Amino acid sequence: MEGSVDKINLPATEIQSQSLNAKAWKRLKRNRSAMFGLVIIVISVLLAFFAYALAPDNSPSANEQILQLETHPPGFSIKILKRPREGAQKSNLISGLWNGFNKDYEPLPITDYSFKGDSLLFTEYMGKSFKPEGGHMAFSELLGSDGLKRSLAEQKDFIEHHLIEKRTYWLGTDKFGRDILSRLLIGVRVSLSVGLISVGISLIIGIFLGAVAGYFRGWVDEAIMFVINVFWSIPTILLAMGLYISAGSLIENKLVMIFIAVGMTMWVDTARIVRGQFIVLREMEFVAAAKSLGFSNLRIIFRHIVPNIWGPIIVVACANFANAILVESGLSYIGLGIQPPAPSWGSMLNEYKDFIDSNKAYLALFPGLAIMLLVLAFNLVGNGLRDALDVKGQLE
Repeated sequence: MEGSVDKINLPATEIQSQSLNAKAWKRLKRNRSAMFGLVIIVISVLLAFFAYALAPDNSPSANEQILQLETHPPGFSIKILKRPREGAQKSNLISGLWNGFNKDYEPLPITDYSFKGDSLLFTEYMGKSFKPEGGHMAFSELLGSDGLKRSLAEQKDFIEHHLIEKRTYWLGTDKFGRDILSRLLIGVRVSLSVGLISVGISLIIGIFLGAVAGYFRGWVDEAIMFVINVFWSIPTILLAMGLYISAGSLIENKLVMIFIAVGMTMWVDTARIVRGQFIVLREMEFVAAAKSLGFSNLRIIFRHIVPNIWGPIIVVACANFANAILVESGLSYIGLGIQPPAPSWGSMLNEYKDFIDSNKAYLALFPGLAIMLLVLAFNLVGNGLRDALDVKGQLE
């Protein structure tokens, strides 16, 4: 019997299969909280790279001290007269963007100024509790012999536009008259670098020990689990303190010491997760096939099993990143972290904790909020990755 066959019109676009990574990224993008955390992390990374280009005070460690401006409130503005400093050398662009720019002047806060002949008359700001004082400087002191070759009008114009600057301290100043906003921007470098290096150390140790324990089992597993349980029983901050104090005299660079101390306390979580994954995957068919082909144990571990557990490893790495920031802040808070004048959010908290119950609570509030926001961002991204990489029960 001859019948008619209906034509099925296929869509013009070609249906393409999506990889697991593409599907995970698609699910992650639908998670608003995770994307918010990712945006915060990206902004923090950009701020860390370009901190000295963005900071109002781009001196090394944002350590330009103007004692007359001690603990002034957010939004405070003042004029700054830049008095030339003899023998000072400016930094070049590359070293300045990385380490800060050396200043070739001494900052002098003034409230008013005027010109009289070839002299600058100004009123020096002496602080909130002192009366302003008058002063004057000859053009020769400000411009040097080369500057005096210009006409008098050009000299005045140069002083007004290059040697007198109006500054606004958007987050106020600390007890040394330093710009808080600048020190927060430079401090993000410390938090991110500690998190990145310490998590890297923890991944190397944790993946290796967890893989060996989960793959070989037996007495090897028992020995490694004993070490894991010992480290697990010690509070992270106390363990980091012990490592810092015991090995601190051997390493002069305190930042490197913090990397090692924090990293050595983070590997336990990674090792436990990796061990659990290996116990399951070592029984899979692809592992049996690799063994039948004569592949070595190291090849099977690192070429066949480890690539299949990157999802859980990435999730625990995000959680460890947040934890590393907290541990570094805790070490700096108790005085075992980054040493002054280098800015660290934890040391800023320690320095201004006594202002919490005063009208200058913002001194401790700003670094505390910075720590909270960055830790929250990594936790949100970690939770989002956990949901995105968990394909059980999820429909596309």
